[in-house]
Amino acid sequence: MRIKRLIGSFVVFLFLLACSKGEVYHRFYPIRNNSWAKEVPVEFSIDSLPAGSGRSCDIVLELVHNSQYPYRNIWFIVQQNLTDTLFVTDTVEITLADPQGKWLGRGSSGLYQLSLPYKRSLPLDSARSYQLIVTHAMKERTIKGIEKVGILIK
Repeated sequence: MRIKRLIGSFVVFLFLLACSKGEVYHRFYPIRNNSWAKEVPVEFSIDSLPAGSGRSCDIVLELVHNSQYPYRNIWFIVQQNLTDTLFVTDTVEITLADPQGKWLGRGSSGLYQLSLPYKRSLPLDSARSYQLIVTHAMKERTIKGIEKVGILIK
């Protein structure tokens, strides 16, 4: 009897833990050699949203960089078809450091992760496929210090 109660409690705990995150999709793509060329886009193909996830979702852009990144901010060009079958292009700035040069976001050992809300309360359909394409829009063709680019749908 005690074993059944323990197993039941464990199952309930796992269920609550899984539901508390609320993640529908979460992917990171590593940047080769931490050197991101402008002509190499990061492409997210979202074609397998869980059934019943047709609720409103928030889209979050995520970035992991190291302390070798030379600027306080980064500009992204984001092409997406989240609201229509046609692609829409947005320009997004992410501030990575405060005016004194202190890195923002979570991190340690020279790696820092930042999350930036991109779109809020978007109704996404689990029967549709979506694409989100991210390139950097910095003046330099290749920027160093970028480790990963990701998105989170919750």
